[in-house]
Amino acid sequence: MPQWAVYILTILLGGIAIQNIYVAVKPMKDGEKRDLEEVFSYGEGPLFIFGSFFSFLFWCSEKFFPERFQLAAFRLISLLMAASLIGLIFLIWNLDIVADFLLSL
Repeated sequence: MPQWAVYILTILLGGIAIQNIYVAVKPMKDGEKRDLEEVFSYGEGPLFIFGSFFSFLFWCSEKFFPERFQLAAFRLISLLMAASLIGLIFLIWNLDIVADFLLSL
């Protein structure tokens, strides 16, 4: 993979991971729990994907968890997504080592 592609993927995935961590640790007020879709909506444009992603996470936490655990589930899912993106960045930077390991199997 060309070095410029590694840098671009690192910036893109790192930005999404940082946003996931921010969402997970951000203090939320009482009324803000119901307004999560408005807080993370970006309208039209290139950032629309991020808003729809967080809307999907909020929908999953609403559908699969009871009301008292919804916010905790939303935050946990956001942290897990950030950890997986950071792991993906690590694998991209060490792609040659990973490829050698997979070829040795």
